[in-house]
Amino acid sequence: MIQVVAEKRLTQTFEAFETPMQGVQREAYEALSLLEIPTRRTEAWKYTPVKRITDQAWKRPVGQGKFDIHSLELPSIDAYVLLIVDGVVDSEQSSFPALDDVICKPLSQAMDSHPAVQEIHGKQGNHQNELFVAANMAFSEDGVYVSVGRNIKVDRPVHIVHVHTQAETAVFTRHIFDVAQGAEVRIVQSFFHLADPIHSNVVSEIRVADNAQCTIDKFQSGSTQSYHYSTEEVHQGRDATFTLNTITIDGAWTRNDPQVRLQGENSICHLNGAYMPTASELVDNHSIIDHLVPNCESHELYKGVVYDRSKGVFNGKVFVRPDAQKTNAYQQNANIVMSDRASMNSKPELEIYADDVKCSHGSTTGQLDKEALFYLQCRGLDRDKAKQLLINAFVGEVIEKLDSDIQDYAWARLSEKLEGR
Repeated sequence: MIQVVAEKRLTQTFEAFETPMQGVQREAYEALSLLEIPTRRTEAWKYTPVKRITDQAWKRPVGQGKFDIHSLELPSIDAYVLLIVDGVVDSEQSSFPALDDVICKPLSQAMDSHPAVQEIHGKQGNHQNELFVAANMAFSEDGVYVSVGRNIKVDRPVHIVHVHTQAETAVFTRHIFDVAQGAEVRIVQSFFHLADPIHSNVVSEIRVADNAQCTIDKFQSGSTQSYHYSTEEVHQGRDATFTLNTITIDGAWTRNDPQVRLQGENSICHLNGAYMPTASELVDNHSIIDHLVPNCESHELYKGVVYDRSKGVFNGKVFVRPDAQKTNAYQQNANIVMSDRASMNSKPELEIYADDVKCSHGSTTGQLDKEALFYLQCRGLDRDKAKQLLINAFVGEVIEKLDSDIQDYAWARLSEKLEGR
């Protein structure tokens, strides 16, 4: 009976979308029709209701909305800028890198012409068991394919700008980032939801080969009725380094599901996040780091300040498999709750099957330090400025992990949101 109800609701949710007819998309659609919609009894979704998404009859965007990229407030960085409007790559307003051994193009154009796409596409995302990943695989039409050749260092960041302009639409975007042996690339992703309601679903499949480096800086900016799901499915090779910095600025409902698999020895993973939900916003960071081989490191740091009636969720899980001896894994989540009506649910987890490891995790949730606040006021600051100074120092540990050229942008966006509090 549960399965029948779930299938009926999903059909209603995506009834305006064409049913995939073949291949991995058809496979994902069939899985989607069987997967149960998460409820509060589903452990991974216990504090993150999806009813507002599944009860909406979402439409596919009609064409590509007219939009001027210059109307956006973007980081002041020298970058290759790729604009995606309502799920479609706007080539006219994009600047693709013209570099030897670097491929950067719409995924729809690369699908049939680049064998590496078929090696990765649908192979890393778990569309058999994850509802939102299955929906993305079934209904995505476009995204960006970035391939960096062996020992190539991309001279500038690749900045992917996602803009959603059509109300009551669901946009499914899929990216593939393939970083070859010894290569290095930095990718910046910005999200802007400019209409209500909107559902944005982004899946990135990322392969970081031996001795390669891939860094992703992600800025999420939504609206009062935007529902944003994002996941990075990462496979790392030997001596590879992957870094993900997620800055959630605003949005009614935001869920981040990075999943990293350390498959080569001496690989390192860094996951960092900062969030400051206000009003009734919800921010959920759910991460999985899977240590499969020996001598790898993972470092997680997520810090949040929760205001008003908003809700924060953190669930980070680290697996250390039997062969993953000499693992070094660190995980920390720290939060400040600014209101009696705000809530924070934190659950860091370690699941260890090896005996020669160095692993630690921790979680703290509390209020501003009253003694520190009093000290600053005694030094001449008014209460509001003293509070903001303490908050900036608290979140600053994450912001400082961004490259210096976008730290000011992150501070400006967060300060703008909290102005007058």
